Amino acid sequence: MTTTVLAISAAYVVICVLLLALGLSSRFAWWVKAAAIVVTSLFFVEVFFATKGLLGWPRAGQLPARFQLLWVRVVEPDLKSANPGAIYLWIEEVDENNVPDGVPRSYQLPYSRPLADRASKARDEIMSGKPQQGLADDLGGSEKQQEAKSDDERAGSRVDPGLTTVDQDQFRLLQQAQRLEFSPMPVPTLPPKP
Repeated sequence: MTTTVLAISAAYVVICVLLLALGLSSRFAWWVKAAAIVVTSLFFVEVFFATKGLLGWPRAGQLPARFQLLWVRVVEPDLKSANPGAIYLWIEEVDENNVPDGVPRSYQLPYSRPLADRASKARDEIMSGKPQQGLADDLGGSEKQQEAKSDDERAGSRVDPGLTTVDQDQFRLLQQAQRLEFSPMPVPTLPPKP
């Protein structure tokens, strides 16, 4: 996939160079040419990042509040290769009537043992023919966590001899994580028939 993104990006670079060469030899004012160069360069960067999203790479953002879980893949942490692990969810957002709304999306979540166990159990339920619903609650905005974060920043990094240290980046990722619960998917609420 990376070679595809790089090939598309290279094609846009060639087109940008040709357009800029034609624009520089024109009789437009210098500020029009400079603006064209800046806009073309910004467009190239935008296309590069937009193309990554089109290829189906998993999002790392917040999950919707309610969704149907379509599949799960758990990648265990590997200390040998310094892989922190991840949990990949393929989901489809549902509306208030439990009807799928939108297109399926892939999400990447930081690995944690409890979430991996719950996600694996939900995957097993899907394999046995029982659709699963997911509910996500936002935990990142609570005042207690913000106060604890500011207390940590004031205290600085203090290491006491004989104590185990915790990776602060991983701790902050877990603080910003959403609480996820999986349960059997309720039947859609349909309008009454005449």
